[in-house]
Amino acid sequence: MKAAVLYYSHKGKTAGYAREIAMYLWSKGLNVSLSSVSDAVPEKLSDCDFLVSGCWTCGWFVVGQHPHKRWKAFSRRIRGLVKAERTLFFTTYKFRTGSMYTCMKRTMGIPASCSVPFLKSRTGFLTESDKKQLDQFIAMYSIH
Repeated sequence: MKAAVLYYSHKGKTAGYAREIAMYLWSKGLNVSLSSVSDAVPEKLSDCDFLVSGCWTCGWFVVGQHPHKRWKAFSRRIRGLVKAERTLFFTTYKFRTGSMYTCMKRTMGIPASCSVPFLKSRTGFLTESDKKQLDQFIAMYSIH
């Protein structure tokens, strides 16, 4: 199975978190590609089983959080290339994630009624809880 981990990072924390996610998925036997949205090629997503995409949280300290405009621009270009149920979002943040999840889904054209896993990290490091969520995400589609 193939997974694409795409990110937009400002100071490196989100890139580090994306690397940890990619390495964890790789350790679970997936063929993983890791790329910043600046370097990603949308056409390569057509044969991916999973899309893991994220960026850092922009906005005010407590309200108005949103994905960065570069992540949003790229995400609009890849809408529908990977099924919504095979998509997972992630973000890094300083204070709160606020409306990041809702904004990310809207940007990707995913209906509000569709549940998409969401990882968030203040530190940029993968937690045991994150790993469990990733395990559940890939287990739904694993071939046994």
